[in-house]
This record gives sequence, structure tokens and C-alpha cells, in this order.
Amino acid sequence: MTLSLDNYQVADLSLAPEGTKRIAWAKHHMPIMRSLIERLEKEQPFRGLTIGICLHVEAKTGVWLEALTKGGAKVVITGSPGSTQDETAAALVTDYGVHVFAKRDESFEEHIHYCKAVLQFNPDIISDNGADLHELIFTDPQFEHLQQHIIGATEETTTGANRLREDFKSNKWSTLIINDTMSKRIIENRFGVGSSVVDGIMRATNVMLHGKKVVVVGYGYCGSGTAQRLRGMGAHVTVVEINPLAKLEAHLEGFYTAQLADALPDADMVITITGRDDTLQQQHFELMRDKTIIANAGHFQREINVAALQKMSNKQQQIRPHVTAYDLGNKQLFLLSNANLVNLSAGDGNPIEIMDLGLALQTLSLERIALDAKSLTKTPQPVPYDIELKVAELSCEHWINH
Repeated sequence: MTLSLDNYQVADLSLAPEGTKRIAWAKHHMPIMRSLIERLEKEQPFRGLTIGICLHVEAKTGVWLEALTKGGAKVVITGSPGSTQDETAAALVTDYGVHVFAKRDESFEEHIHYCKAVLQFNPDIISDNGADLHELIFTDPQFEHLQQHIIGATEETTTGANRLREDFKSNKWSTLIINDTMSKRIIENRFGVGSSVVDGIMRATNVMLHGKKVVVVGYGYCGSGTAQRLRGMGAHVTVVEINPLAKLEAHLEGFYTAQLADALPDADMVITITGRDDTLQQQHFELMRDKTIIANAGHFQREINVAALQKMSNKQQQIRPHVTAYDLGNKQLFLLSNANLVNLSAGDGNPIEIMDLGLALQTLSLERIALDAKSLTKTPQPVPYDIELKVAELSCEHWINH
């Protein structure tokens, strides 16, 4: 199936055969999603509905979109800067007729443009990542009409949940927060993100982690998983956390804890994973020692103030595909993946099996909205508990009892 050029924007459609193979490999390792694809194709719960999506465009996502399209949905998707697999984006257009607006090298301005392109299809349901689609609907007059049209939504991240609860009056429809489920927090964030961040850093740098002094800024579920995986690789990990309960947990887990300003001068590597803007700013770069490696695993590139780092530097040089050296005169600092999510930009993101669970949560949440949105209150809220239990049951069935 092919679409008009006006209905998609990808880097190169000729990359589709490689993307098809990527998606097939992922699907082979996603038994939960395979079972859902089979059922949804028969039951057609999304027939007649348009689903607008902002989520990373990569192979595991491709398997999820197969479930939605075979379940009857018209699907429009954009990704995030630095994380799109151009091969997968092309395959989604040619194989499934998905309207894809995503390129790996897109800027943040292009990302917002692509989010607007998704909303121009007037989706009935949205599946968001960081609340970017929600923000446009609530702040851009061009999309204000969707406040009365959309029947429900999902939001993948804690960052997006915080924005929906703190920045917008998100009470026009129910938004099911995937990251509010314990299975997403513990299994995907702690085990999936933890291992994929280490993988991304290793691919980007090829440096040894054993013996490195690493500062992990943020000890939520993603931060704790990252700290634990780094410790498993022999790194000496210091956790920086402002929430006293999370800081206490890190202490009881055996990590050093410190204030950010005290931890930075001795660090070989600094990883932000807070989901908040400007976690690292000029005063923090000034504290770092020569040859410090800096990475972001939080949601937005804005977690690290790259503009401040650029302003401080005399010279910038890309010395590996995902490593940029900033010369500050008296020292060099190395920034990974231009502060984009290091696990997705320098690696392949979370392990396939982990995302089998996470995308099953998305699928069943979207199905609940499609079939019974009126049963949900018009607020940001956790995924219904029966859905979480069903996904856990399916995970046990396919991961343990085989």
C-alpha cells in the first residue's frame, strides 16, 4: 500500500525493505502483541476511528501499529528527534499504509511541525509521548476544535503526565497514563530503560564502565534501573535526587547520594534522567572536570541546556557518530547524541520483550477507550487495573510458562 506524498514525510521510502525486516525480527520476539494482532484483526475494535500518535518510530512500535491497523484504525504517527529509525518509518508507509511524519535527523522545530501534521488528520483518539499533542490541542487555536472531538487518549511518560496535571487543564477527555502502572514502572522503566541506557552509552562511546565514577541525576524508576545496571557493570555510582523518599531509597539500595554541585567535580560521566527541563545548566558545566561524558536519558533534550554549553565553548567537533566534543578552553566535555535520549538515539531502545509488555498496555488501553470511553472519568488517570493484570498475566504466560 502506498500513500500520496502529501500524507507522509519520511527520509527515504526506498529504505522500506530493511524496515520490513526490522519489524519482522521484533515481531518474532513479541508473543503478546502477536496474540493481540490475531484477536484485533477478527474483532475490529478500531473500525472507523483515526488514532493520532506521537511515539518513537522504531521496529517495536511497528508491531504495535500493525495491531492497530489490522484492528481497523487509520493511523497517523510522528516520532521524536534522534530516535526515529528511517527504515522502519518507510516500511510503515509501504507495508501498512500508516501516515508517518518522522525523520531521524529532525530538529525540535520540525518535530512540532510533524505533531501538527498528525493533528490535521482530526484524530478520534491520541496516543501521546511527553504531552506534545495535548499541548497543541490546548494552546494552538488551529486545533482547539479537537477538544470537543477527541474521545480519549493515552500518555506514555511521567514527563507527559506531569505536564497534563501541572501545565494544562486536561479535563476534556480521559487520558490513561501508561507510566502510572506498576508493570510499566518496574518492568519497562527499571529493567528496560536501565539496560538500554547502558547499551546506548556503550555503543556511543566504546569506553569501559568498570571503575568509572558515574553520577545519575534522578532516581525515579528509570533512574534507579540505570543506576543498578551501571553498578552491575562495575561503575561507582552516585545518585542525585531532590525527593527525600527517592533519595532515601537510593541510600538504602547502597548508592552514594549527594547534592548535584558536590557530585559533579569528581564525575567521569553524568547522566540526567529527571524528565525536567534545564537539569544541567552553565554553572553545572563549569563544575565538571576535563573529559567528562554527558548523556541524557530523560524525556526531552531540554533536560540538558545545550545552548548554554555551545555558548561556553570555543570549538565543537563531532568525533564519533554520537559524541560531540565541546572545547571550553581549560577542558573538553563530551556530549552524547546532542542530549537526545541516549538509549534510542545511540541504541535500539528498550529490549524487544520489554516493549512487548509496554505496547500491550497501550493497545488494550486504546481498545478500552474505543469501546467504552464513557466509563472513564475525564481526567489524567492510571490504566484500569484489570488491563494491567491482563498484561501481567500474558507476560507470565509467554515469558515464564514455556
